[in-house]
Amino acid sequence: MKKLVDLEKLSRIDKLIRRKATGTPKQLAQKLEMSKSGLYEIIAFLKEVMYAPIIYSSNRLSYVYEYPPNFYLGFERDVLNRDEMQTTYGGLDEEAPQKNQNKKRKIEIEIDENQVFFDVDFEEE
Repeated sequence: MKKLVDLEKLSRIDKLIRRKATGTPKQLAQKLEMSKSGLYEIIAFLKEVMYAPIIYSSNRLSYVYEYPPNFYLGFERDVLNRDEMQTTYGGLDEEAPQKNQNKKRKIEIEIDENQVFFDVDFEEE
């Protein structure tokens, strides 16, 4: 799966979801000046690749987060002290969705101005 994703659109989608103000998929696609099918592809990418806890609320007529996630588009500097360095390990968060758990995920990112090109491959282990 190869997708060209506009970072500004991802950030705008996140802000609208946090405010519970996306509207229907058709309205959100219009707000973002894109097709409804293109919107569905971005939502699928956020849910399946980035594990965003996005659901559609038919009561609110808006996409919402199931729980408040941390989502950053950028870099954050976090300096660990000596004790933290000795006790910090990488790995899968126990609370993360278990989709594709038995598959390796390889993401290659190519940045061109305000767009990011994601090349995502899932391979069976």
